[in-house]
Amino acid sequence: MDQLNEGVYKIRPAARIIHTIGSDLIGDSYSALVELVKNSYDADATKVEINFNFKVIDNENALVITIKDNGHGMSFDTVINKWLVPATDDKLKRKKSPNKKRAFQGRKGIGRFAASILGQEMTLSSVDESGEKTTVVIDWRIFNTDDFLENVELLVEKQITNELSGTILEIVAKKENSEDKISIWDKKAIENLVLELRKLISPFEQFTNDTFQIDISFTNSPFTELKDYYTIETYPIIELYDYRISGSVDEKGNATLLFENNVNPRFKQTEEIKTHFELKGNGKYCGNIKFDFRVFDRETDAIDNLINKGLIDPISQKYMGKNEARRLLNEVYGVNIYKSFFRIRPYGNAGVDWLDLDKDRIQNFSLRISNNQIVGFITIQPEELSNLEEKSARDGLKENDYYFGLKELAKRVLAELEHRRFAYRTKSEKSRGKKKGFQGTIEQLFSFSDLKNSIGTTLKSLNVNQETINEIDSILQKEEQSKIELKEELIKTIAIYQGQATLGKIVNFILHEGRKPIQFFNSETKVIERYIRHFKITKNEELLEDLDQSIDGFRKNSKLISELFNRINPLAKQKRGNKNNFLLNKTILESFKIFRSTLNEIGIEVLNECDPEITVFGWEDDLFTALTNLIENSIYWLSLSRNDEKRISMQVTKSSNSIIIDYKDNGPGLTDLEIESDVIFEPGYSKKLDGTGLGLAIAGEAIERLNGKLKALKYPKGAYFQIEITQ
Repeated sequence: MDQLNEGVYKIRPAARIIHTIGSDLIGDSYSALVELVKNSYDADATKVEINFNFKVIDNENALVITIKDNGHGMSFDTVINKWLVPATDDKLKRKKSPNKKRAFQGRKGIGRFAASILGQEMTLSSVDESGEKTTVVIDWRIFNTDDFLENVELLVEKQITNELSGTILEIVAKKENSEDKISIWDKKAIENLVLELRKLISPFEQFTNDTFQIDISFTNSPFTELKDYYTIETYPIIELYDYRISGSVDEKGNATLLFENNVNPRFKQTEEIKTHFELKGNGKYCGNIKFDFRVFDRETDAIDNLINKGLIDPISQKYMGKNEARRLLNEVYGVNIYKSFFRIRPYGNAGVDWLDLDKDRIQNFSLRISNNQIVGFITIQPEELSNLEEKSARDGLKENDYYFGLKELAKRVLAELEHRRFAYRTKSEKSRGKKKGFQGTIEQLFSFSDLKNSIGTTLKSLNVNQETINEIDSILQKEEQSKIELKEELIKTIAIYQGQATLGKIVNFILHEGRKPIQFFNSETKVIERYIRHFKITKNEELLEDLDQSIDGFRKNSKLISELFNRINPLAKQKRGNKNNFLLNKTILESFKIFRSTLNEIGIEVLNECDPEITVFGWEDDLFTALTNLIENSIYWLSLSRNDEKRISMQVTKSSNSIIIDYKDNGPGLTDLEIESDVIFEPGYSKKLDGTGLGLAIAGEAIERLNGKLKALKYPKGAYFQIEITQ
């Protein structure tokens, strides 16, 4: 350090700080090239050319990497006072390029020093729009000395020229001692570079008018199997998606989206979605975000369908084979993040599952998609609008509250696609055969009728006499009868497990309901202790009256706790008795009582029209299980609703042979596809971000045990479920 005055010094960085900025912060050769390409974009270039020239210099193998653009170039003053100044805030202040008004990609003032990663020597030649040409020669090796940065001298020249504006960087890479900057560019590395560049530029339509072409070429390449020239283009395969959701979410969580089902391109189905995403976690809204998620099914028939959509090999111009199609999907999958125009690494790289899609799919295999099924593009605004900050090392975004908000919003948008995809796939599979309910599946499992018919037909074809056939039929009949008790036991056991699963779902409501009595016990116990202590000392009988009031409070709150336990008892039973007649209205009222506090706090009005004398034959626990699942769902969606008046209504009608319960709420409701496909009753289907997808499936199966049917009906004002029980 230089001494200015006694006790006052200034920091003098060592020359090697340049390598620290380049190698340590930028990271790798791919990132280094990308940083230099971004500089060309910031310079308003419409084209940048990258050339790898494998040649011999001074009898030694060398690689010359040239990056040339047709941007506005730099003046001598810009090169001296900005380009050669590490961490300059010039772009941070200006924010946009002078001609095309592009949002600057490089703002930290360090990207250009990435060139030190690529080679040992570099020549910069830049011509500005006035014809002033500036040339800088840099030997990066001189920055390895122990000298101070201020003592390192560089050769900078200027002249006037008729050349067009633009900048050329020529980087010479050699193999010197332990530093080998040539061999890292093997065949695999070059293929990866092409892949990186193909993902670099956002494919969003709003950028197509802002031309920025990247060409990469190879001179004297030792890799003869690779092409010598590439114009970098996005992957055509991304246009052959099966499902897509695209659109935007604003800074307040309001979403405008478009869902597309492109499984059959001749009959493409679209649906406009307008909704609001309320952040559930600790995340914060992060400006306006654009989403484009394209999903591919990867089963064998889906790959065939992908090829038939027009997946052509760009070289042979023939349809690709299945293995080639899968390889191409493996190259492009992942969810990429773009800031304005360019991708932020490593999001979208193979194996980078930053949205935890694979982990979520383990929990719900049928509904959720995996990371290798999606090609996603997310475009965020600049840092000052989004609060999403890039790390200095160019290895992603800082994981602040805004990043977690982005992550949650991305998963919420994707969930809109997942639900519709699951409903479509469920409906398609149903068209192949009518789905049997849970009760029907159990009946089929224990039915020997098909087996008896098959054996009888076979025996007749073998000329077995009728007496023998009848005897075998009788044996099967007895075996079937012996299984009836086992079937009933299985049904009861499954019902118990479903009741306990429902109990687990509503445990938060139960805790909430019991919190006030428990709080009373905790606080009033100390009061009683104080009364008793004072009475022992003073013998004041007026204290006994206060004590009576406290005891009365204990009595009332104990009753509340006891009633709560009695209400949830049907869900917690370990055994089931026989079916009997029970009062329908009583069960309805008991079901709502579990949620009484929450219903009051959210302001949900409950309307119940049921004749108190109506009875149902069966297990009361089943109706209780079904209703509590329906009510829990309604509370969840009504809590998110912006309706001023929130309502759940139940209306019961009875005929000679059936009882119909019409259950409605005025929440967000269901889509036509969800209703038509019955997908909402499929285990695992849930529109809640962390839902299990068990509630309606359990409710439907519980009603089946009552000899009934639970179905969803179209209702423009919310959700409408109808329970029909045959008597």
